[in-house]
Amino acid sequence: MVVSGRKAIFLDIDGTLIGEGERPSQYDIDQLIEARELGHMFFLNTGRSYAFLQESLRGAPYIDGIIAGGGAHILLGGETYYHRTIAEDVLCRVSELYLRIGKWCQFEGETENYRTVENATTKPVTSPDDFITRYKGAQISKITMEGEVTEEERRILHPWFYLYKMNGYSEGIIRGESKTLGIKRILDAIQIPIENTIGIGDSANDIEMILNVGFGIAMNNAVVELKQIAKATTDDCFHNGVGKAIRKYVLNKAD
Repeated sequence: MVVSGRKAIFLDIDGTLIGEGERPSQYDIDQLIEARELGHMFFLNTGRSYAFLQESLRGAPYIDGIIAGGGAHILLGGETYYHRTIAEDVLCRVSELYLRIGKWCQFEGETENYRTVENATTKPVTSPDDFITRYKGAQISKITMEGEVTEEERRILHPWFYLYKMNGYSEGIIRGESKTLGIKRILDAIQIPIENTIGIGDSANDIEMILNVGFGIAMNNAVVELKQIAKATTDDCFHNGVGKAIRKYVLNKAD
């Protein structure tokens, strides 16, 4: 499958564009640069909030935009195009839950990250009302929780979040937001049709994206459910899977 015309390619980060360390492989970067020189556009599509993105990807010259927080925050050309944040009363309720049960919960923001258990890279949440007192105005776009959610956690979080089980942790994406809606908003802005889109991912929160782009590609290290619905599979994240997919399906080159 090689779609003619300018394409928009949407890339998950962890387990997709980045396998180890803090930056993509040089091989992957080289393929993205070559494709961009032909007019194709690349967008990160991640569950991470903007404040939790790897430094190497912020302002990277081979990235045209970012869908962060599972669709809750969109940047185009380095500027915020769309955002939706978690209400203060919800932040307080979630803080109370995790301070009470003693599990860590990370509140991922657009400029800062906060956590109920002390961590050197985040600001501490020590009281249920922190987000209406010392952190008032914090723009939080998603939450990440320790391990699998319990029934109590699910009951409390369900009204506000879509919950995804990941490898050793869980994610809470704001209800009504998704990676797919993020794609739609970007396509409306850049005027590229959905049939000219490619999505590449590896985890459960990429399934909807893979189902709704023109051509969905699973990493070889992807969860089984995603591999089953993808139209193609590329190599894993440790062996330049993204670059190889771009080379084959965008640049139409064989290795």
